[in-house]
Amino acid sequence: MLRPFLRRLPAVSVIWMLALSAASCDGPANQADHNELATETTREVRVITSGGFTAAYKVLGPEFEAATGIRLVTAYGASSGGAEDSIPSRLSRGEPADVIILSRSSLDNLTAAAEVVADSRVDLVRSTIGMAVQSGAPMPDISTTDSFVASLLAADSIGYSASASGTYLSTVLFPQLGIWEQIEAKSKRILSERVATVVARGEVQIGFQQISEILPIEGIDYVGPIPKDVQKVTTFSAGITMRAENSADAQRLIDFLSSPEVADTIASTGLEPVASARKQMSDDFPNRPVTIVVGFGVGGSADRMTRSMSNFVGEELGQPVQVINKRGAGTLLASNYVLSRPHDGYTIYASGFSPYLSNSILEGNADFTIDDFAYLNFQWFDEDLIALHKDSQYKDLPELLEAIRTRPKTVRASVVRGSGGHLMAKLLLEVNGIPQENLNLVTYNGGGLARAAVAGGIVDYIVISAEGTESIREFIRPLAIVSEQRNPNWDVPTLNVALQPMDISVPILPGSIRGFAMTAEFKRNYPERFNKIAEAFKRALQNEELLDTLERSAIGSRWTGPEQSEITMRTTFSIFEDYSYLLKL
Repeated sequence: MLRPFLRRLPAVSVIWMLALSAASCDGPANQADHNELATETTREVRVITSGGFTAAYKVLGPEFEAATGIRLVTAYGASSGGAEDSIPSRLSRGEPADVIILSRSSLDNLTAAAEVVADSRVDLVRSTIGMAVQSGAPMPDISTTDSFVASLLAADSIGYSASASGTYLSTVLFPQLGIWEQIEAKSKRILSERVATVVARGEVQIGFQQISEILPIEGIDYVGPIPKDVQKVTTFSAGITMRAENSADAQRLIDFLSSPEVADTIASTGLEPVASARKQMSDDFPNRPVTIVVGFGVGGSADRMTRSMSNFVGEELGQPVQVINKRGAGTLLASNYVLSRPHDGYTIYASGFSPYLSNSILEGNADFTIDDFAYLNFQWFDEDLIALHKDSQYKDLPELLEAIRTRPKTVRASVVRGSGGHLMAKLLLEVNGIPQENLNLVTYNGGGLARAAVAGGIVDYIVISAEGTESIREFIRPLAIVSEQRNPNWDVPTLNVALQPMDISVPILPGSIRGFAMTAEFKRNYPERFNKIAEAFKRALQNEELLDTLERSAIGSRWTGPEQSEITMRTTFSIFEDYSYLLKL
């Protein structure tokens, strides 16, 4: 009987499935020996897995093959170390692989070395360290740390792995316990085979490795896990390599291995499946207050949007939602803060993702990318307005631009630093062949100061979000709206219509886009939690009381959703990427 997950995969014919099942009855471990039997139409996924996940993989691999018709060609190696067959060594010499399965720390190291696609990483299982002795040998007491230490000191010989667990024991735990100098000479690092196999041969008296690597070995007795207070939990994860030749099927395999439907099989091999833990945590999530971090100061547009939403979102989540502000460096400080928090779903990011997130990346000050965030909902879209001081001598946009061209440094403008208006002010000069230095451009850190400058006649004109400029309407004379369509709140032409007398046009840059996001790592690790939060925002935006509050405060209330929000982010980032060089001029 096929698992429910496998029923959802594309069907293959019964004959084909039975043939594949029979052909792979000896497990994926031996598939490399049968390459000559593969037909030209058989799809393959090349897998390299470390020992920690091997027992589960040997059961689940044939199930995946039988259900999908995809052949798994498998090799094995340690997560780390310099052994010839270790996964890092295999990749460094160019050995082909689509999927690798190994400890999360080693996977992250390979990702940093550009060997693994960052977004493909998925945690599969958690593994703990256990102890084995030869069958029939006395069972040492390791129930407490003191008895564990006594057993180590009393042992004639000790074996530990060359992978994650052994590295922890030999370089961290044994030195911390103060016994490494006493036991180092009788301890042996086991390369390229299971520690329990060496124990079974009688070559070491006691051996330590991941429990899942001990249990399948004949000729040993499993003593138990090492004490909790000295235990090391290792997460084993899967990722797609940068050189993968079959990324699509590689993703199908990872989806299968990380699905809740295979959790029981994984648990039977001595591992804790992350999928079942995720489901359990999702069922009772959230069980404490959630924090929304605003990338601007109190009272700004993003802050007003967030505080208006917080109580309603909290009602949907069943937990209080608190709001904190992290302003500075064009939202760079807030972005870094959010990314530094635990990726558990209790931190949400509220910001003006366009243009501020794009600019903090493009100006070279950020060590993150737009792919490090998962976008919940973009709900407030705003267009930029070009407006003169009400007593300005210039009658329209062409006359203003001509004055900048012919009378350098005499025209002053205000913008918010790094905003869409900032970029548009420079782009207007660029497409008209006007030197950037001709304009006396004053940049401000907030919209209030920029608007005050034009309202008070300190500058001649401003390019800024139309929303919020209502407060100075009596002090300005609008010239154009930066949009493809007219704005009913401002009786002015669209930008390119205003430029028609000059026989030019400019790309229409997106204005401010405000909304909510979380970290991409959180979404990858806890997709159920992410969906629960997204649904809470969606339901909140259907609440008539909230919608009335937002409308009265002139705050956007659009439900865009995660998928369309991500598309919008990528589109706007691409536009800003094309013209960001102007902000450096």
